[in-house]
Amino acid sequence: LRKTLKVRTIFNLLGPLLNPLQPTGQVIGVNHPTLVTTFAEVLSQLGTKRAVVLHGYEGLDEAGLGDKSKLAILSDYASAYPSDRQIHPLELDPQDLGFSRTPIAQLKGGDVAENAEVLQAVLKGGGTQAQQDVVVLNAAFALYVAEVVPSTDDYLTAFAKTVVMARDIVNSGLAWQKLEQLAQFLKA
Repeated sequence: LRKTLKVRTIFNLLGPLLNPLQPTGQVIGVNHPTLVTTFAEVLSQLGTKRAVVLHGYEGLDEAGLGDKSKLAILSDYASAYPSDRQIHPLELDPQDLGFSRTPIAQLKGGDVAENAEVLQAVLKGGGTQAQQDVVVLNAAFALYVAEVVPSTDDYLTAFAKTVVMARDIVNSGLAWQKLEQLAQFLKA
């Protein structure tokens, strides 16, 4: 129905918040910078332990390479009580994590088949440098939320560590292998 309407509705916003699995961590992109902190607050009230809510200032609901991104990091770091979650706002420049500034035009996709080919190439360790970088940057946030690095209030250092991990995973082709394993599991 949302695709048929071809306009954003309240359901585009509610969808990521209504996950019946109730994950303890999430990365959520929003379509406007004013929603970043609000979504983090809602996730906190829903009991989410760790989250990154973000908006790319290029008009993206993910982190981009051509401009900064606004983030709200939900974390219970330095808290003696798990219910005392804290929201930490952050503006992140991809250059601070070693990425080159890349205009969004270099990431523009095509039709579904073309985009699937690009995704497959990137997950197998190929694609353009810009395509790899944007996947690595956003995957780094997922690795952070998955707690593969210890909690800290130095988010830039934590993200730098997860960027290295994400790049290693993408370059090795392991990301594609895991996607294939998931597909096989879902077919069974």
